[in-house]
Amino acid sequence: MKSLPFRIGALSSAGMNAAESYIKVSGFFNIWSKFIEIPTRNMQVIDAKIKDSKILIISPPTDRGIKILSKANANGETYLLCFSELLETIAQRYSKNQGIINLKTITSPFFEIPFGEGYFDIIFVNCFFDFCREFDFDGIIKEIKRALNHQGLFFSIYMDFPSRLGEKAWLGFFKVLPWLSSGCHPVDIKPGLKRGNLILKKDVSMKRFGFPMKYIIAEKF
Repeated sequence: MKSLPFRIGALSSAGMNAAESYIKVSGFFNIWSKFIEIPTRNMQVIDAKIKDSKILIISPPTDRGIKILSKANANGETYLLCFSELLETIAQRYSKNQGIINLKTITSPFFEIPFGEGYFDIIFVNCFFDFCREFDFDGIIKEIKRALNHQGLFFSIYMDFPSRLGEKAWLGFFKVLPWLSSGCHPVDIKPGLKRGNLILKKDVSMKRFGFPMKYIIAEKF
């Protein structure tokens, strides 16, 4: 892989479990994303208007959405951020099996984006915040904002707070089958976006087989 505009020391957080969670879910997330997540990734392609862009993806390494997003950016630069060498190995193996040819994987500790300020046009953060601790949100959003260029777009999909009985059933499933959630839990990142001075452009609540999701687009200005 070619040398990258590396940056050190953005943020550290002892005890962060997103990397562990990603390892745990990687064995079945390909199936999960097929039935639960795929419509949201297709929405992202349409809303982002990807064309010869510099994009960064933060998601589980076996997310089917990786192929969708990288394929849409066939003539651009697409990177997948991994939080450990093991996750990068899993991502590379998955990409090879899926025939993803225009994706570069990079390893960096939580939570550092190893690129210069304003490098990316779009950053997709899918199924990530719902594996993180809320008090880390401000630092994560600050680092994402730093890596986005002026008017760059931030996309995120995460588990929303359930309001209906069918949606609340998922919390029961996760309690009975902890391997299925691997730490996934409902979150709200909008207060963090406001504190980080990102402009909220789209806020959609949706569900798939009763699973509650939030679809967010924000812009750096």
